[in-house]
Parts: sequence; structure tokens; C-alpha cells
Amino acid sequence: MKVFKGETVSGGIALGPVFLQGYEDVEGFPPRIPSSEVPSEIADLARAVEESRRQIEELKDKHEGKLGESEQRIFDTHLAYLQDPKFRGEIERLVREERFSVRAAIRKVVADYDRIFQLVENDYLRQRASDFRDLAMRVLRNLAAGAQARAQAPAGRYILAARQLTTTDMFSLDNERVEGIVAEEGGMDSHAAILARSMGIPTITGVRDLPAKLENGDFVILDGGSGELMVQPDERLRAEYEQSAQRQRQATANAPAPGQKHATRDGTEIRLLASCGNVGEVNLARTFGMDGIGLFRTELLFLVEKKTPSEDMLVHHYKEVLRQPNGHPVNFRLLDVSSDMPVTGLSVGPERNPAMGLRGVRALLREGQLLRLQLRAILRAAAGVRQVAVLVPWVTTAQDLQRVRAAIVEERLALKKRGEPVAESLQCVPILEVPGAAFLLHTFLAECDFAVVAVDNLQAHLLGADRDNPNVREYYEAMHPAFFELVARMAREAHRLDKKLTLFGEAAADPMRLPFYLGVGLRSFSIAPVRLNGTLKVLRRFSIEECKRIAERVLEAPRSLDVQRVLVGLAER
Repeated sequence: MKVFKGETVSGGIALGPVFLQGYEDVEGFPPRIPSSEVPSEIADLARAVEESRRQIEELKDKHEGKLGESEQRIFDTHLAYLQDPKFRGEIERLVREERFSVRAAIRKVVADYDRIFQLVENDYLRQRASDFRDLAMRVLRNLAAGAQARAQAPAGRYILAARQLTTTDMFSLDNERVEGIVAEEGGMDSHAAILARSMGIPTITGVRDLPAKLENGDFVILDGGSGELMVQPDERLRAEYEQSAQRQRQATANAPAPGQKHATRDGTEIRLLASCGNVGEVNLARTFGMDGIGLFRTELLFLVEKKTPSEDMLVHHYKEVLRQPNGHPVNFRLLDVSSDMPVTGLSVGPERNPAMGLRGVRALLREGQLLRLQLRAILRAAAGVRQVAVLVPWVTTAQDLQRVRAAIVEERLALKKRGEPVAESLQCVPILEVPGAAFLLHTFLAECDFAVVAVDNLQAHLLGADRDNPNVREYYEAMHPAFFELVARMAREAHRLDKKLTLFGEAAADPMRLPFYLGVGLRSFSIAPVRLNGTLKVLRRFSIEECKRIAERVLEAPRSLDVQRVLVGLAER
């Protein structure tokens, strides 16, 4: 048996024969063509584009009612690209003027597009590049249809292996039997990843050179929880995982009791909330019995729409998120926009350093119509619902929070005059991600019942290292003592004021750091639903007294290497 390690995109276990898709398209076309073939190449492009449009519309109809409203709009985004004259215009120009074959022209346009957006550190623009690649792959596949023999997927359900995690591979019309997905490339925030989580398909990425590791028909086990792909396992391991997969299906079919608590080994209750970006993840969190929605990212609907969503559309979307068990909180993060994020209605001009400019609440206060549109929609959607909060991103002063709170009061009054039912209580809570705001935690907690700490951003700004920049990743990933000291300071301050802190972000679910967080007194975490099982395993390993001793050792460590030795030692014991 061979075992390959990847990164978890969507948790769960999948077993079955593997099918490598898309690798046969790499070769087999001429880079240049004679002028006599230009008309037939242009005609082939038109046919492939039309076939792609037909497929996407059919897929959209087929999944109507199976996916959330935001996920359905991913198909609309791809249709919009197909109808954009720029998509075909540049391809046709390369064919007509430079005698590229259609396939070579498509690959060049995609490569140029990728090169441009690799220089821009913006999640939305990266997503656009990913969508463009997905669509180009679909057109290429339709160009190749009938031109060469293509491997046939196994009968029954199977594990899909692909170069990139794309919606094209997930949503081919003959791909109804995909049990799990392993890809060489593809990010957690791509549209394909969002759909994989929404549909509950166990998925891992980052396993390189799959054709050298796998052959069509190999039996594999895909463990989405650990991020491992096991090729040709023995009968014993296969039986164990088949039992685990059966338990997984039963657990998904039978949601945990709403009152079930998450706790450490000694019974200390820990609140595990869900961080979600779409309705599919919200439904997954509900199925898993999580303690509410700790942070719902509201950007997706604004990014997939060509125009600003209407207030009624947002109300409908937010009501889907609010369908939580009684008493469970739901926290909506207001748009975390910046000048490099092309959101309709945001007219902030280019900035030299958008990451430190008009982003988050700064941009929302400047572009008041977007802020007030969201507040009205949340107020309407939350009518009659308890424990709803708006989370304000990129807060640096108490005045930021006070201005948003004043807008809530004004919009509630205006809605009442319109005769609309509205939420009578809507908390306004800061997201602390700037070190300056973290040091002034007491000023925020004097006005709020709780605060949310975005630990990934806080660490990046504290250490001056972008977590998405590979050139400085070692600085970001360093177990820097200053980060742990700041978190401990915030935990002490919240305890002194008898207020709650919720930790949010990838680092909030880090199994090595979790005992430290518990040891300094933190009891509330907002994590991706796919991280729940791993987090529960860590909780069950430790008592609070053990965690306190661990925290003391970390805070006494003078260097990053010393901190790392403490935490890595825990993981290995």
C-alpha cells in the first residue's frame, strides 16, 4: 500500500476505484495551423462554446433545489463568461492573426490570465482566474470530444483524480457517480471547493503528479479528515474504512441532538461554532450539531452577481442562514471589501497598498449604501429571531463600531416606518484583526457582550508577514512568542470583564495550538465544519489542568523554536 498526503478541502471518507480525468488532453494538437484551416478552427470554437453553454444550463437545471442559491449562481458566473465577447475575441484574434490552433490559443489566453492574477493578492481575483480556467477546460474538453479516444469512468461510484479541482470535472453530465475527489491543485476558497463541501463530497488537494501514483481502476481510500490517499490498501484496512464510511453515512443521515455539548476530557464545555461562506456549509454545520454560526462570510452573493444584489434577494439568502436550532447564535460578517475587490457599488479608487487602506469597515463607512443595504436585509431577515449579530471587519477604533451601531438604529426606524417586521435586538460586534485594536480590547468589551478575534489576520499583521506569500511563509508560520503573549493578554482581559472571546480562522482549529488556547481560558471557537472532527479529537485528549500547564510552558518560552518544541511535542505524544 502507498499513502500520499494532501490537504483537506471537504471532510469525510470515500472508497472505490479511481478514475483519472483530463490528463489525456495535455498533448495531441498542433500549436500553429496553416491559414487554410482558420475557418474550420473558428467553427470548431463556436461549436465547443455552444456545447459548453448547453451543458452548463442543463447542469443548472439538474441541480435546481439540490444546491443553495449562492452555489447555483456559480453556474450563472460561468455562463456570463461564455457570453462575454472578450472570452472569444482574444482566442479568435490569436487564431486569425497569429495562426494559433484553437486549443493552443485557449491555453495561451488562460496562461496570460493566470500570470496577471498571480501578481494580485486578492481572493476574489484569484477566484475569477479559477473560474476562467474551469470554463476554458470545459471548452477544451468539448473541442476534444470525438477527436480522440477517452478513457471511460468505472461502472458504479468512483474516486475522481484530476490535475485541478474544477467545477468542470465535478459537474460533467456523466459524473453523477463521484464518491470522492483528489486533485493536484486547487484552493479551499475556489468555487469547486465550495461546491464539494456543499454536496458533502470528501475532497483533498495538493497530491502532485497523480498519473505517476495512480492507474485507472486502482482501489483507493480517500480520508478527507486526515488529507490522506491510500492506494491499494489491504483487506483489513479496507474493511475498517468501509465501517467508518458506513458510520459517516449514518451520522450524516441522523443529525446529533440539538442539546449535545462539546467538551474536554474532564467535561469542560467548549462552544464550537461554524465558519461558513455559503448555505451548503451552513447546512453541514447544522447536520454536525455545531453550536451555531460563529461567522458567516457575506461576500459570495456580491461577487457572483454582475450587479449589486437587491435587498429582497439578500433577505431571502440570510433567512436560509438563520434556519438554526432554537437558541443557536448566527453572526453575519459585514462585507470585508477593499479597493482591489471589484464589488459593484464600491467606488473606492486604486490604492498603493489595499491591504492597509480602505478595507472592511473603512470602505463600508465611506460607501454607506452598501453598509445600509446589508443592515436592512439582516434586520428584516432576523425579525423574530434571537441571538443575531453583525460582525464588523477591520475595526481599529471604538468610533468605527459606534458609527455602524448608529446606522443600525436609523435603518431599523426607517424599516418600521415602511411597515416591515424587523429584529428588535441586533448586536454589533468587532472583529479584532489589527494589533492596535487587540491591545484596546477593554474599550470594545465595555460596549459589547463579546468580540471575535481573527487569529490568522492578527498573526499576519503582528508579524508583518502575508500568509499567502510563499516568500515570507516561514515568518508567518513561525511560532512567535509575541503572538501567544497577545492572545493570552486578550484572554485575561476578557475574563476580567466577564465577557466572551471567540477565536476565528484556520489557526483557531490548529490541533497544536488548541491546548494553549484552552489553557489561557478561551472557550469559544468558530471553525470550518470540515475541521470539527479533528477539533473534537484534540478536546477529548486533554483536561483543562493539562492545558493550563501547557500554556504556562508556552508563555515561558523565549524563542519561536522553544514554543515549537513545546507544541510539536504535544502532537507527537
